Amino acid sequence: MTLAAINFHLLLRVLYTAFAAGVGASLVFALAVYGLVRSNDMRREHRSVAAASYGVLGGVGLLLTVAMIAFGLILLGHKS
Repeated sequence: MTLAAINFHLLLRVLYTAFAAGVGASLVFALAVYGLVRSNDMRREHRSVAAASYGVLGGVGLLLTVAMIAFGLILLGHKS
C-alpha cells in the first residue's frame, strides 16, 4: 500500500489564498452595498455632497467587485 505524499506547503498556500479571496471579495461587495444604500439615505435627506461621496464609494466597490470576478475568470481560463 502506498501512502499519498501531501505537500503541506502548497495545501497551506491554497487555504490562506482561498480565505483571503473569500474575505476580500465579501468586504469589497459589502463596501459597494454600504455606499449605495447610504447614498440613497443622504439623497433623501437632501445632502447632495454626502450622497455623491457615498455614490462614488458604491461605484468603486462595484467596479472592484466586477474586476475581481473578471480576474478570477481569467485565472480559471489560464489553468485549463
